[in-house]
Amino acid sequence: MSSRVREELSVAELVHYGPLGRARALVTADLDRRVSVVELVGELDQVRRCRPHTAIVLHHAAAHGVWAVESALRLAWERGASCVVAPEDVGVPASTVQLAERLRVALFTVSDDPARYALDLAGAIASPSAARAVLTARCAELFGERGGLRGIVGVVNAEVPGVSAALLGTDGRVLAGRSAAATDPVLRVPVPGPDGRPWAELVARLSTDSPGRVEVVRTILQLARAPLAAAVARSRLALADRVAKDQLILAALLRDEPSPEAEQAAADAGWRPTGNHVAVALRAEGVPVADATPGLVAHWQETFHTRPLIPTADGWVTWWTGDEVTPGGVARAVERGLSRLSAPVALAAGVGRAGRDLPGLRRSLTEAGLAAALAGRVEGSRVQCFADLGPRVVLACLPVAEVAAAAGVALREVVESPDGRTLVATIAAVLDCGGSTGQAGARLGVHRNTVIGRLDRLRAKGIDLDVPERRLALHIACYALLNAQPPSR
Repeated sequence: MSSRVREELSVAELVHYGPLGRARALVTADLDRRVSVVELVGELDQVRRCRPHTAIVLHHAAAHGVWAVESALRLAWERGASCVVAPEDVGVPASTVQLAERLRVALFTVSDDPARYALDLAGAIASPSAARAVLTARCAELFGERGGLRGIVGVVNAEVPGVSAALLGTDGRVLAGRSAAATDPVLRVPVPGPDGRPWAELVARLSTDSPGRVEVVRTILQLARAPLAAAVARSRLALADRVAKDQLILAALLRDEPSPEAEQAAADAGWRPTGNHVAVALRAEGVPVADATPGLVAHWQETFHTRPLIPTADGWVTWWTGDEVTPGGVARAVERGLSRLSAPVALAAGVGRAGRDLPGLRRSLTEAGLAAALAGRVEGSRVQCFADLGPRVVLACLPVAEVAAAAGVALREVVESPDGRTLVATIAAVLDCGGSTGQAGARLGVHRNTVIGRLDRLRAKGIDLDVPERRLALHIACYALLNAQPPSR
C-alpha cells in the first residue's frame, strides 16, 4: 500500500501534528527527512523494493523474530527510508535501538494495529494541508495562552518542527527566540506595535523550505503578530505605570520633610532611603526625555536589572546604595553598563559624591546632574565624576551653543582657517596648563615647539595669550567652540 504526493510532510511534522505523535519514539534521528510514501511491510523482502523517503510500517508477520526489526532497519537504511515503525508488542531490544542510532534511522513503536496505523499515515501525507491546518490551529491556541514575547516566539520554536524563529528589534537585536534565526532568515514578517508602526520583525529559518511549508510557517508568524503587539502594549503600560510611580515616590522623598508614607512607598519599591548613596544622572542631547524614556528604561533594565531609572526634566537619574559604594566604583560600573547598553540614544553620565541618607542623596543627585551636563560637552568623555571636576563644574551651567555662536564671530579668522579646530584646541590646552607649552604639548600629543609655532601663528591673527584681560574670555570661548553640539540637519 502506498501513497505519493508532491507536497510532502517531514517525519518531524508527522510527530508534532500527525499520526507519529501517537507513537513511542525510540530514536529521533534526522526527523527533517521528508516522507513521500507509506509502505506496510509483511515480509522483509518488501523493504528491499522500497523507494527513498518511505515510512516503513512493519506488520507483526515481518517484525517477529530476534533479528527481524534489526534486519528491517539495515534494509531501510540501505534504501534511504525516512523512518521505521514497529508493533510495540514485539519488543525492541536495546541493541536494535543502538543500531538505529548508529544508522541514524528514526525508529518508533505503536500499540495500534499496524494496518490501520499505515492507513492513518498514508492519509496524513496524502493531505498535508489538512495536517498543517492542525498545526496552525494549535499554534493560534497557544499564542492566546502565552503572555510575554519569549513565550509567544517560543511557541513557534517548540511546536513547528524544523523552524528556528526570533523576534528582532529595529536595530537588529534579538528580543526573543533563537539568535541563529537572525542569520539569513528565509521568512521576515513585520510586527506592528500598539500604535500601528513597525517596532520589530519576526524572522524564521527552515530546515526544509517547500512552498507549502513556507506558506504554513508564514501564516503562523502572521498569527503571532497580534499577540506580540498585545504583549508589548501590556509591557509598555506596566512600564509607564512603574515609571510614573517611581517619579512620585522620588519627588516625595526629596522633600525637606518626607512623610512616613513616602518612605514606606520607597521601601515597597525596593529602595533604601537610609545609608550611603551615590547618585547618577544621564543626559541625551537633543532628544526629548518623554520620547526616549520607554525605550531607554527597557534597555536599562536589561543591563542594570532592578536598579531604577527615573525621568526628570532634563534627563534621568538613579543611584547606588551601600556602605561599600564609592563614586569611582559607580563610575566604572556605569561606563561598563553604557558600553553594553543597546540604547536608542547616545548617553552621557554624571556621578555625584557619596552622601548619607536622604539629605546626602539630594546633594548627590544635584552634583550628578551638573557632572552629566559637563560630560555631554567634553569630547571623548562619557562619564564624569563631580569630585574630579572641581570648579570646572560651573561650566556645566554655561549656555554653550550661545557662547559658541558669539565665539565664532569674535574668532572668525581662527575658526575659519583650515586648521581652525587645532588652533582652538591649542589655545584651550595652553590656558588649561597655565601657559606651559610643554604641558600643553603633552596634552595635545605634540612637541612643545609645535605649540610655540601655533602660538606664533595665532599672534599673527591677533590672538595674544599674554594679554591677561583676554585670557578668561578666550578660555570660555574655546571651551564652547570645542564642546558645542553640531547643528542639526
